[in-house]
Amino acid sequence: MIAKHVCLQRTGQGAARRLGRGLSVLLTAAALLGAAASATAATIGVILPATYPSAEQAEQLKLGMTLALKTWPGGAVPTVVYKDSGCDARKAEAASRELIQAKVDVVLGNWCEINAGADALRAAGIPFISSNAERVKDQDLQLQLGRIELNAADRIAAGLRRETGLRISARTSCWMDFDATLSDRVDAVLCPVLTVDKSRWDQIANTYGAAFRKPFTTSSARGYAAMEVALNYLRRAKGAKPAVALKDIQSMTTLLGPLPAADAPTSANALQLVFAPRLPKLNAQQTQTLDKLVKTKGCACPGGTLRNGCPKDSGPWGELPFVVRGGGTPAACAKAIGLLEL
Repeated sequence: MIAKHVCLQRTGQGAARRLGRGLSVLLTAAALLGAAASATAATIGVILPATYPSAEQAEQLKLGMTLALKTWPGGAVPTVVYKDSGCDARKAEAASRELIQAKVDVVLGNWCEINAGADALRAAGIPFISSNAERVKDQDLQLQLGRIELNAADRIAAGLRRETGLRISARTSCWMDFDATLSDRVDAVLCPVLTVDKSRWDQIANTYGAAFRKPFTTSSARGYAAMEVALNYLRRAKGAKPAVALKDIQSMTTLLGPLPAADAPTSANALQLVFAPRLPKLNAQQTQTLDKLVKTKGCACPGGTLRNGCPKDSGPWGELPFVVRGGGTPAACAKAIGLLEL
């Protein structure tokens, strides 16, 4: 009996050891499968101004990104983690810290804020794709889709206010939606110009409309373009350092045209000056200044180039990166901003 008991005990111990080895193999396999899944399915963090200034614009940004994800011809579709900034720099910085804790692979943001959260992401070694219209110099681990030097619009608007006596603003909602809408409080606005790849716009717009039953908007396009950059980065990042992968995609072209180089100057037509239908009464000197401004930076001289009968003296605006929006001749430009009614 004793021998039988010992034999049964040894048999039980052997079974337990075999079961333990089996569980160990299963757990190891599960861990390897989990590691493989995490290696193929990256995570993208997105900081959206969801609650302010416009929930509708935020939804359009999100749908544009969703379309880019659904139509991307790459491998596993990344997971996307959304955070709200409310167009507030402090909230954007807090959202960045949350995404760092979530161990995301790349972050999209700054649709509304400028450079918020960038320092924390850089310290954590996480690439950041900024969609703000303005650019901040000397930013490591960051790609900026904006084409306008930081505060350039403010400086131009301040000079134009002094020279014309008009109320000209460079800080309106057009920096978020690229739509030059004027309020009663201003006579003109200085807004960024959205550059698009026309050959791709119609195709993407049709796909967007079929998928969401909504029109393809500027905000949708901005979301799509930013996600294009993120997905291309993730494809290049496999087996490469983040900084190297970012450098590799610097030459890519998005729906909004080629990515601007890190040291690219503001292009001649990056900004547009849009006037109200009617302007206040100006004195003779202000009227003359405004007329010259329109002829120099308007339709007859796009981009401030001096040709085709444009004034030889371009004044202080010739090399500044803005154009006056209007028709095809100086007269049409003048009429568009109400100069002929002064």
